[in-house]
Amino acid sequence: MIKFKQTLWLWLACMCIGISSFNVQAQQNTLKLSLDEAKTYALQNNRTLQKGNISIDLTEKSIWEQISAGLPQVKLSSNYQNYMGYKFDIFGMSYPLTSSFNAQLQVSQLLFSGNYFVGVQIAKIAKQISVSNQKKSELDVIQQVSQSYYNVLVTQEMKKIITENLVNLHQLLKNTEAMAMAGVTERTNVDQLNVEVFSMENSMKTSERQLELAYNMLRLQLGVNANVELVLTDSLNSFVRDEAISSLMLEPFVADNSYDMVLMNQNIQLTKKEVNLAATNFLPTVSCYYSYTDKFKQSSFDTQPPNTFGITASLPLFTGGGNYSKVKQAKLKLKSAELDKDNLKDQLSVQEKQLRFNLRNAYENYLNQKKNIDVSNRVFGNITKKYQQGVSSGLDLTNGNNNLLLAQSNYISSLLQLLNAEAELNNLLGKK
Repeated sequence: MIKFKQTLWLWLACMCIGISSFNVQAQQNTLKLSLDEAKTYALQNNRTLQKGNISIDLTEKSIWEQISAGLPQVKLSSNYQNYMGYKFDIFGMSYPLTSSFNAQLQVSQLLFSGNYFVGVQIAKIAKQISVSNQKKSELDVIQQVSQSYYNVLVTQEMKKIITENLVNLHQLLKNTEAMAMAGVTERTNVDQLNVEVFSMENSMKTSERQLELAYNMLRLQLGVNANVELVLTDSLNSFVRDEAISSLMLEPFVADNSYDMVLMNQNIQLTKKEVNLAATNFLPTVSCYYSYTDKFKQSSFDTQPPNTFGITASLPLFTGGGNYSKVKQAKLKLKSAELDKDNLKDQLSVQEKQLRFNLRNAYENYLNQKKNIDVSNRVFGNITKKYQQGVSSGLDLTNGNNNLLLAQSNYISSLLQLLNAEAELNNLLGKK
């Protein structure tokens, strides 16, 4: 009996552990997110942003690599030589060369190099560009996550509308079949409704495929695999706030604060440094070194001193005009970059006006479609009542249902257009 109880308790413990593990696994495979939580999650897990962080780390290492070239360089080397019994004759005398073994420690230091100093500055600007690129990528990811989030909610809403329509059509079909059997209506009305039901069922299958595609796009932006179930906790209508849209429309835009302009200015700085780098080819390069050689085994003929100190300097005197050509090329690149900056400033100004127009137009369209759907609901309700009373035909009912579905679809599309226009303007203004 005691053994049985022990076995029973062990079995129950294993069951509890198994259930607990299953629950943990289920939680790991389900991700519940509001839009703000989705943005935060994407900033931490989006693979494009992770690659951007790696690029920043690489530029930091590149700066140190550039700086290290101007720091003292220490090198230790050793040398063993065996002349294999060779002898040389001087004034009739024969001298054998003995083997030798020595170790050399050499310290060198760069004293002056224009290329070095400008190269360090270029490496630092390259890091600034990587950081700005990363911040711009973060804004792009935020916009993409927002639009993907909206797309999932819109597709869900369309599926819900189609489902409700399908339920209503099935009920109408059932009632119409009963009316046809009673001789109150024609069999043609039943056939028309059957065609409408088949069409709506196909629309349902299409919406299911579109919903899975929308979820996969959001998974891709979040950086999760396809097996993770996403549960979106925000509702679609919660994003439409009249005061927020009005405030966004009035928010000023400063082109110089745009990351596109920041990157352009940094690119111009980089191009200016490239002009300086080309000019440094006319400057001398100076370095010094000290070496100490410890001769563990000295050759019979050895004139090398143990201590050596030297200074080396080089100055290009004539390069066939190559250095001058490099300077001219760098200056032309700088002029081209400045023209690109002026062009970008104009493009941003045009883009700002267009995005504000898009948002205003999308908001007005949304309000119109919202009114339209109320009217369409009332019209379809009246047609349904008349059809049930035998006043309206099956064709009237079908047309009324199609008009209602079109109004609902237009309303959802206008809502998505409004939210996307808002996300695009937020991106331009640098808002997360």
